[in-house]
Amino acid sequence: MRNKNILLKFSAIAFLVIVSFAFTSGDGGKKTTFKGNLKAGDSYRFFINNIEMPMNWEGVLADVSIDGREGGRVGENTFLFSGGFFLSGKTNGTPWANAVASASRVQDYERGTYEFGTNDSRNGIYVLKQSDGDFADSWMEWKDAVALGAYYYDGDGDGKYDPVDLNGNGKWDPTEDRPDLIGDATAWLVIKDSQRPSLRRYIDVSPQGIEIRQSIFGFASKGVTGNMIFVRYSILNTGLVADTLDDVYFGVWADADIGGTVGYTDDLVGCDTTLNAGFTYNDGDDPQWGATPPCFLIDFFQGPISYVPGVSFTDNNGNGVYDDGVDTPLDTAHNVRGQVRGVAEYPGALNQGLSSFVQYIQSHPTQGDPNTQFEARNYMLGYDKFGNNVDPATWSFGGVFQNGVQLTDTAAIRALRINPKFMYSGDPVTKNGWLNIGPDDQRQMSNTGPFKLIKGQPVDIVAAYVVGIGQNAANSVTVAKEYDQVAQLLFDTNFPTLPSPPPINYSVKNGSNFIDISWDTYEQANYVGIDTVLGVERRLQGFYVTAFRTRSKSDLVAGQVNSKIIADYQIDNFIKSVYQIAPNGGQNLIIKEANASNKLNPTIYSDPTSGRIKLRLERDPFTNEPFVKGHEYYFAITQYYLNHDVIVPRSGGTYGTVGDYYDPVGSAYEEFETPLIFAIFGEDQYAPAFRGTPGTRLSGASDGDVKILTVNSDQLTGDEYTVEFFEDVNQAPGTPYLPFWRVKNNRTNAVVIDSSKTYDFDTTKYAGKVVDGFIVKVKPVQAQINLESPTYTPAANKWYTSFRSDSATGVFYVGKDLPQGTPAVIGGTNNAQSNYIRANKLRTVEIRFGVPGKAYRYLNGFKGTPITRRTTYIYAPYIFAADTNGSGIQKFGEGFVDVPFQVWVKDDKYGEERQLAVGFVELSKTLFGNPDGVWDPGTLTTPFGNEAIIIFDAPYDPNGNQKVYTGGAGTYSGSNWPDVIKGYNLNDPAATTDEIAQAQSQFFNAMYVVSLKKNASGAFYQPGDVLKIPMVTYPYTSADKFTFRTVFKGQLSEDQQRDLWNKVNVFPNPLFGFNPATSYDPNNSPDEPFVTFSNLPDEVTIKIFTLGGTLVRTLNTSDKSSPSSTFLRWNLKNEDGLRVASGLYIAIVSSPRFGEKILKFSIIQPQKQIQQY
Repeated sequence: MRNKNILLKFSAIAFLVIVSFAFTSGDGGKKTTFKGNLKAGDSYRFFINNIEMPMNWEGVLADVSIDGREGGRVGENTFLFSGGFFLSGKTNGTPWANAVASASRVQDYERGTYEFGTNDSRNGIYVLKQSDGDFADSWMEWKDAVALGAYYYDGDGDGKYDPVDLNGNGKWDPTEDRPDLIGDATAWLVIKDSQRPSLRRYIDVSPQGIEIRQSIFGFASKGVTGNMIFVRYSILNTGLVADTLDDVYFGVWADADIGGTVGYTDDLVGCDTTLNAGFTYNDGDDPQWGATPPCFLIDFFQGPISYVPGVSFTDNNGNGVYDDGVDTPLDTAHNVRGQVRGVAEYPGALNQGLSSFVQYIQSHPTQGDPNTQFEARNYMLGYDKFGNNVDPATWSFGGVFQNGVQLTDTAAIRALRINPKFMYSGDPVTKNGWLNIGPDDQRQMSNTGPFKLIKGQPVDIVAAYVVGIGQNAANSVTVAKEYDQVAQLLFDTNFPTLPSPPPINYSVKNGSNFIDISWDTYEQANYVGIDTVLGVERRLQGFYVTAFRTRSKSDLVAGQVNSKIIADYQIDNFIKSVYQIAPNGGQNLIIKEANASNKLNPTIYSDPTSGRIKLRLERDPFTNEPFVKGHEYYFAITQYYLNHDVIVPRSGGTYGTVGDYYDPVGSAYEEFETPLIFAIFGEDQYAPAFRGTPGTRLSGASDGDVKILTVNSDQLTGDEYTVEFFEDVNQAPGTPYLPFWRVKNNRTNAVVIDSSKTYDFDTTKYAGKVVDGFIVKVKPVQAQINLESPTYTPAANKWYTSFRSDSATGVFYVGKDLPQGTPAVIGGTNNAQSNYIRANKLRTVEIRFGVPGKAYRYLNGFKGTPITRRTTYIYAPYIFAADTNGSGIQKFGEGFVDVPFQVWVKDDKYGEERQLAVGFVELSKTLFGNPDGVWDPGTLTTPFGNEAIIIFDAPYDPNGNQKVYTGGAGTYSGSNWPDVIKGYNLNDPAATTDEIAQAQSQFFNAMYVVSLKKNASGAFYQPGDVLKIPMVTYPYTSADKFTFRTVFKGQLSEDQQRDLWNKVNVFPNPLFGFNPATSYDPNNSPDEPFVTFSNLPDEVTIKIFTLGGTLVRTLNTSDKSSPSSTFLRWNLKNEDGLRVASGLYIAIVSSPRFGEKILKFSIIQPQKQIQQY
């Protein structure tokens, strides 16, 4: 049984490692999480979870502006102004220091390696994402990172990085290479301490030949693990200055401005030596964060590896160096490298921990920014700015407390022997120990060392940035430390993570006035991520689609709403809406139950042959205007999951109960998003999407219909197909009438779909079996008869009472395969229905009164014992004299008698008019009937079902020789008699199998039973009166056939394509300074305009000339966004990449299929200062 009583305690800290999104919103809306929308370049916004961290390619964290947004943030609020590091050591006895610390105006590092230089085109930020999938483009781009020194997993052991899917299974295997991706996303860069002296803070410090490879990684989580990111510094001595750099210290540095520009002067700092952590917190409420300012914490998880004689090993040979096999290891250091590369062990070594923690204050005269390398080194050694030991007893920026009371006795404080190298190591929550008492614009530095940097031997240091948000400033410190223990657990277990769900395989296609976004669902629907240790059972709950106004995924751009959820789909399971615990202890709605039309049947959507969604958009989601040809539109698809080991029924009960669910720990919700999806409206004109091909009826009378939806245009054959229907002869009695249908290719005569019973006419749903590139949609149709209100003509002659259940009057369909099928009450029987009749036999029927006809006569209450005879309905010739005592029978022995009516099929849809066989039932006088052989239904006082008419599905035989209804030449006795209600065993030697089956069914093959009673006036029919039983809806039968033809590969005809070619054009024309298309795109500069050629075929060449005939630029298919696009943009640059001048230009557009088009267009360039070329 599932354990649903999960407690948020440190005794269950492993549970907190659940890599999960816990998005909180009071309105049930969903938000994107993978916000990194810049490619590897000079800056990147790392936004995999709750923490938004911009960075640049020179190692700066947070103090980087991207789209006007900067700082380390959670939501809209800032916790970090700048992050970086200090590094100090000695080279041949001479001390030095360098740093990346932007808030202290220190930037000693620049991009690249010493081998390839600052201007190497490969320099940049390389980004890996689990959501990209195996062997993604980013894996190939990682080759450049490896050339610059990045780590990788060498699966094939050949010493080279070559990420090839060797077995072609589309998944990475341990024998194949892969990049150094840790967590759900990793951003990597390399920097070197080569900054020229004029730009160095410490101008008397020379470069030391140091390279640092910086990796930022994290987990795609909005839960606990979403409040941390990890930083790995891989420090390499290139040996350009010295083979060994001694007495090295490394400090993770930060200017944590909690509250940004409005709240940065009220920060306090502290450290926790038991956690190897330093932190910044607020002195109380904050102008930006309000009553819940966070605590920002930096923890050293992996310090540098050092071999220390007498500490980490016994130096048996006394040479001061650890010799494997000679010296005795006393400790073992570890290099934690992620699940794929594993953990490397170093016997005889140890990982240095936190050696000191210091604080300094912006521009403070005595404890301010380090102005020299010596002041920087002093800080890194745990001293004050000038190299003095700090005395906690007299230190003006701190105080020593006991239970909230500050001590003033210096001797008593010194007696506590507080280590001065760890500033403010007390507990600010309980207010015990050494605490920072001077809120200000603080800097913090967590230091580790000493260690050596030996040429060619990288030293890896791993730290974590952790943000805790509690109920108040002090509680945030507690939360941050709790989260830090989770981070430590992640590190100790080598960053375990469930494999991300499969990435969404999507496509975009344009129609005449719509955009289709399609994706497969089966991989996601079948994915289950289980970790029994961490308590995770991750299952898909749905998808949603977001539209963006610009290429940015930000919610707001230039003050305008930029994102909008336009569709939501949910797995149709026992979970309806989902709520999550809120920070104040309440509940927030995080998943609102989707509309019934957007519920996904798990069986269909987990099937590879049918699991797909197509979203059709008819208008711009933001303006509600029609799409504009050539305009770019932007979307993203998000798949979201729930951890089923966490959620519980909101109203109580056991897991699996249908209803709303609740996430009591705030970590059950996860989501994974596609990259930005671009849709250029009109680019598929030569092979557009279609709304659906209607089927053409060849024959049949059903009210059904057939439509064809294209799923894969490339597979369309252009052939003609036929959809046929046929009865399921093995359909179980009592089950709804549902015929099979099949599809046949008329050219090949092959049946491409056989014996299908899938009836679905929702053309917005593209789930279904695909054949030859299309899905067949067959309209579900259920036969319906107007049993309640048959028409009587003329209406004034209507002589029977209104139909009433208490008098058992009405028209009854006695089959079992329609909801309208109900038993007719006749005499003592009220539960009989035919197993034989099917809805496909039904027609519109008329009872024509006053026209002489013949009917089979059945007698109730004659045959059997006094008890059983009430439920026998025997064909009259089989009622013998012994059966007639007191029955009042007349026309003894006559079974086929005259009646004053005839029954006809009169069906205009089928074009049929034919007379049907009928019967009627007379009741014995002992049952208050009048068995006189004359049809007369009586009045309300006569028995139920008195002389009810039974209409058979058989042609009228004027001689009354139909075996089923009479028993034929068979012999009958005992309990086997021709009984119209019970059925019987037909033993006529000449009877067919079908006739025997009809006879064995109750009511034989009757379609309808008509039970009438005269009204109070005693009126009766008039000759020529007609009672019509009309069909309302006609079902499919074997007569129904539909045909359709697909469009070969979805392409326009040759004539249609040529017409489109004749419309080849260029716009805007003239281009006057700016292209309006750049105004809505924050990633395109308005003064970098372009023109667009439109209506282009697949293969095309465009040569652009000046008016004087000089060739300026040649463009071809490779310059399109995709080969099939009908658009091609020219950036107004020549072959040398220089901007062309304003003027009139000639374009010759050439197509191998259609010839040439000559276009003239004008360009007026914006004024722009050309700096250099």
